[in-house]
Amino acid sequence: MARTGRPRTFIESDVIATATDVFWQHGYAATSMQRLGERAGLLPGSLHAAFGDKHTLFLRALDHYTQGQRDFGASLHAPGPVLPRLRQMMHGIAAGAATAHPRGCMLGNTATEQPDDTTAAAIVRDAFAELETNVAHALERAQDEGEVTPRIDARTYARVLIALMQGLHVLARVEPDPEPLQAAVDAALAPLAATWPTRRYS
Repeated sequence: MARTGRPRTFIESDVIATATDVFWQHGYAATSMQRLGERAGLLPGSLHAAFGDKHTLFLRALDHYTQGQRDFGASLHAPGPVLPRLRQMMHGIAAGAATAHPRGCMLGNTATEQPDDTTAAAIVRDAFAELETNVAHALERAQDEGEVTPRIDARTYARVLIALMQGLHVLARVEPDPEPLQAAVDAALAPLAATWPTRRYS
């Protein structure tokens, strides 16, 4: 009779979520399979058998992280005002300044730490592009509904907001006070409002 081996005693999605947290906290280089196994409650050999090498597990973790970006992007298409959702999310990024060990954005961290990893770079690039598209479409809808001024180009301003989000992630790691960062968010979003006055120069 052929041996079937011991059945798995873990939930794969839970291990991926744990790995995401470890890679996000420590970065790729400083994360070992032993550290991942300790956090997941598994032996490194079990991780290798289930997920392959560290790089393969990292890519799965990175893709798991991007799901949060997808969820936020999808939420922008729900009925209701767009600007308060953008403000809440960006204020949340800035609030990381008040935490003991802000981790930044795993996508941005990966782009910085592993610029030569073409597979990871593709995941990062696609995630940013998808978020930018979702923000742009949401701004266009908000323009149609009279919430956002028609004076701005939605696609260009979406790119500005993505850049600001990444800047907030970086600054929150060194700035202990979130209020200046949140003030920057409000300043960036204010010109989008349809009721924001047009400045006149003489």
